[in-house]
Amino acid sequence: MTIIGVNELSERTADILRRIQDERAEYVVTHEGKPVALLLPAGAELVEKAKLEAGGEALKRSWEAYASIAEKIRSQWPRDRASADVLNSLRR
Repeated sequence: MTIIGVNELSERTADILRRIQDERAEYVVTHEGKPVALLLPAGAELVEKAKLEAGGEALKRSWEAYASIAEKIRSQWPRDRASADVLNSLRR
C-alpha cells in the first residue's frame, strides 16, 4: 500500500484515481505525517453494500430520535388531557 501526503494527492488526483481503477492500487493518505484516509478500489457490489449499510444506519438513527422525542412528550404530557382533545381544539 502506497503512502502519500494530502498535498501529493491534491497535485496528482487524476493519476492516482486512474491507478486505483486500472491497477487496483491502494493508498494511505497522510496529513502532517499522520494517516487520515484510505483510498481503495471499490467494485459495484461494495459500493451498493456501503450505501445500504449507510441507509440502514440513518434509518436506525431516525427511529431512535423519534422514540426519544416521543418519550419526552409522553413524560411531560398532562395526565388529564387526551391527545385527541388537544388536536380537536387546535383544529377549531
